[in-house]
Amino acid sequence: MAILERKIKRNIKSISSEVLNGTNYSRSDFARSLLNYPAMMVPSVQEPIIEELAEVLNNEVSLLDPFMGASNTLVTGMKYGMNVFGQDINPLSLLLSQVKTSYYSKEELDEAEARIINHINTDQSYTVEINFTNIDKWFTKNVQIDLSKIFRAISKESIIRIRKFFWIVLAEVIRLTSNDRTSTFKMHMRSLEDIKSREVSAIKTFTSISKKNIKNISDYITILVQNGHIQNGKYLKEIEVVWGDTNKEIRTDKSFNLLVTSPPYGDNQTTVTYGQFSYLPLQWIPVHDIDNSIDINYLENAQIIDTKSLGGQARSNIKDLEELMFNKSRSLKKFVTQFKDTERKKAEKVTRFIYDLNKSIDNMLPKMEKDSFMVWTIGNRNVNKQIVQNDLILKELLASKGVKIFTNLEREILSKRMPGRNNFSDTMSKEKILIFKKTE
Repeated sequence: MAILERKIKRNIKSISSEVLNGTNYSRSDFARSLLNYPAMMVPSVQEPIIEELAEVLNNEVSLLDPFMGASNTLVTGMKYGMNVFGQDINPLSLLLSQVKTSYYSKEELDEAEARIINHINTDQSYTVEINFTNIDKWFTKNVQIDLSKIFRAISKESIIRIRKFFWIVLAEVIRLTSNDRTSTFKMHMRSLEDIKSREVSAIKTFTSISKKNIKNISDYITILVQNGHIQNGKYLKEIEVVWGDTNKEIRTDKSFNLLVTSPPYGDNQTTVTYGQFSYLPLQWIPVHDIDNSIDINYLENAQIIDTKSLGGQARSNIKDLEELMFNKSRSLKKFVTQFKDTERKKAEKVTRFIYDLNKSIDNMLPKMEKDSFMVWTIGNRNVNKQIVQNDLILKELLASKGVKIFTNLEREILSKRMPGRNNFSDTMSKEKILIFKKTE
């Protein structure tokens, strides 16, 4: 085993910068472009690492991603015939993952698309099906009418798996036809001049996105079939994706020998606002077509998902949290204690985030088997013009739990859809890939 592990370390270290940086990746690979979800991992970056570690694990892999996002880790695992499990607090992530881990034949999607488009084209109603606060701010009346026709047409489909696929098509249509700017994750209305001058058709956009998505999912499923992982329209290993708050629990009784994930780099409100990105699409997608077990009222306002995510909630006992977390991470203590007054208040958000991340790790570790591997892709960022060394903090948190580093890599962020900066902090241009081994 030791000889094999040394070989695997060498192989991982020899992965080219072009592969790590995602220089030559294709957006259509692994059905990645079904929805332009924020901060998606590039599957081609993870693939060689997963492939190498699978060899150590005798190619009998059960893979966990507790922050699955766009589920690119899971579909990469499926390409290699792994058992996969993922969860996320964002209902839109869950819906997207349900679609990407399901089997579809091109014929059934083509037939459903033809039915849906026929229903849309024969729909003479001007009724707007959805109502929420400020709907007229975020959608022109014509777009509301068109989206309602699409909504009614998808709702007529009798098979929920088919509806889920086309709800994701609708989610991308909403992203492209709403009055929200697509250049940022936070909800930011276009100028009135821009809105008046835009010529957008939700129905034409739906038709275009639908055809693209059918091709991309079909191409990915063809790869699974060619690799021998699909028989009789069914993936041969176990797949499960669920709604879940990793800060509270991992919602499965299963155990795993490989964890591959990319957690947030800080609280969503000051880094990547996944919740705000998802707010408008989720208004148009029935919760019963996603998962009735979701226990947050994510339609209440645009901040709910981000507030419920790691580090999103203010805490009155910040001194207690600092004492606890400073004992686990010298790097966190060094970062926070250099500030005073207003800057110290901003740094408290970092402590809250690391506290929640630490709780999440405590929920993950009991699910990981002895001699399992954990691959974390994590980025540092600037707060108060100083670097938050998330990579060192993560190492220290895991070391405090008896988990040691196996090897590590660094990549430039060339193809992740990330914000460059916001009014709270700058994000960084590089990520660390930290690989740990749990030996106990």
